[in-house]
Amino acid sequence: MDFSCLTKIVRTEQDLDLRPTNSDWKLVDSIISVSHGWLTENEFNLCFSPYIGEKVFAFETFERVNKASGISNRLEQSFVLNWMNFKEFQETTTILFVYVVPVELNWVFYANRDKWQFAVQP
Repeated sequence: MDFSCLTKIVRTEQDLDLRPTNSDWKLVDSIISVSHGWLTENEFNLCFSPYIGEKVFAFETFERVNKASGISNRLEQSFVLNWMNFKEFQETTTILFVYVVPVELNWVFYANRDKWQFAVQP
């Protein structure tokens, strides 16, 4: 899976808010209340409990450009969704603005430095 797949479910041209392409998707959002990362364990469970065990893909919302080479690169990572894996990801990643999605693209998590948002297909 690559970042371009997200355009099937999210308007990715700006990265200040989560903007699903389908307005029927249920959206939950909150201000970030943890000192590092995006979610508390309770918030994680609120959003992801039905999806534990799914393989997910995390993508940074923008491409970084290497000053020396001029080559652009988008940070991305994949992992099996559970609290321990997500906690490790959010505490160790250098991704600043993130989309997390499963292969089925039936939900999407978005976060930046100030807030997180979660949308799910009805």
